[in-house]
Amino acid sequence: MKHTLTGIFSGLLLICILLGNTWLTAYGNGLNHIQTAASIDQQKIELPVLMYHHLLKDPARTGDYVITPTQFEQDLQCIKNQGYTTVSLQQIVDYYEKQQPLPEKPILITFDDGYETVHEYAFSLLQKYHMKAVVLIIGKYTDLYSGDVVKGLSYSHMNWEQLAHMQQSGLIEVGNHTYGLHSNDGGRKGIQKLNSESVQQYRQLLTEDIGSLNKEIIRELDTAVLGFAYPFGAYSPESNAILQELGFKVILTCEEKVNHLNPETHTQGDVILLNRFNRSGKYTTEEMFLKFKERKR
Repeated sequence: MKHTLTGIFSGLLLICILLGNTWLTAYGNGLNHIQTAASIDQQKIELPVLMYHHLLKDPARTGDYVITPTQFEQDLQCIKNQGYTTVSLQQIVDYYEKQQPLPEKPILITFDDGYETVHEYAFSLLQKYHMKAVVLIIGKYTDLYSGDVVKGLSYSHMNWEQLAHMQQSGLIEVGNHTYGLHSNDGGRKGIQKLNSESVQQYRQLLTEDIGSLNKEIIRELDTAVLGFAYPFGAYSPESNAILQELGFKVILTCEEKVNHLNPETHTQGDVILLNRFNRSGKYTTEEMFLKFKERKR
């Protein structure tokens, strides 16, 4: 009888040990899953990107792509008051490629087209608030206004000397917005591929136009060109791959959503696609920043 009780006790003890090991394994796996999820979640960073174009002092001239310098300063004050820190494209690339940390609340400021009012009005305000921005230029207009031509703030674009002046501050990066494809001419919207073009013809077109501006930026400003912005937000299925071949690290779209940066889901070498909010002069600063909360997904 004593041996029987001992056997039963030993059997129960073994079952308890096995059940305990199973529970501990499951619990440990659960903890690992939670820790992994937390680790990945910590890698995710929300990044709103603002897209500006033109600045004019006359409030009557404001519109979808024109704001006043006063509105721009109000935006910068809001960025500061809400605890955002402006970042550069280089910082975003380094976050993905080198795991270098970004500020807790990063924000990216971009200017499309390269209007002279960016140098005249926006640059001094960026210096005042110690904030960074990216200027994406249209090459043919940069060349045009670098020559001996009549200029006026309502329509002129920055020349190479002005771009170099801003870049030397350490606050401004210069990116590519095409050399001459920023138009709706010939049935093509921006850099969209025409149905009549082969992929090879399309690749050659982008290489000659966008690639030539890259070379000019490198020659004139002695800097790498990290970013490209789609004119009108228009693109084709082949566009991203060709732009990647041209060496771009970041492509800026016109889709109005907050970006969620996550190196865990990024393949090294792939371009980084960033959505942007167009800053229309029709909105107040408060209305503009409310969009961030409404369109986080």
